[in-house]
Amino acid sequence: MPGTSSTIEGDDGVDMNEIKMVSPCGVDCDDCAGHRCGNDPAIMDRMISLGFKKETLPCPGCRELKDDCPVIGGHCPTYACLEKKGLRFCYECDEFPCAALAPTADKASSAIHNIKLFNLNYIQRHGLNAWQAIKSDIK
Repeated sequence: MPGTSSTIEGDDGVDMNEIKMVSPCGVDCDDCAGHRCGNDPAIMDRMISLGFKKETLPCPGCRELKDDCPVIGGHCPTYACLEKKGLRFCYECDEFPCAALAPTADKASSAIHNIKLFNLNYIQRHGLNAWQAIKSDIK
């Protein structure tokens, strides 16, 4: 079936444990304050002050949580869409890119979602391991 490839280009044999902290929509979970707060009490305090529930932090990544994202406050329609289609990344979909991946224009300097299309395209073209090697250089 088109759009449902089971391997990542350039990363034959990559298992789900290796992509655990890369969300299906291309967000690098290592950049997310919801995940990073586990190693930084100041970030944890800030997340709680913003209304996040301490028991949902640190976020283990959306692949583990399925579509119950503490950062967006619950159900993630993008994750649900991928689950329904049996895909691991949005770029595997015939409809990629779609409106669900649009950047958050009003938060262009701080929203980690703004780089997700780049992440997905890089992973698709060069592989997960290559992206992991360069991700710190693109921020």
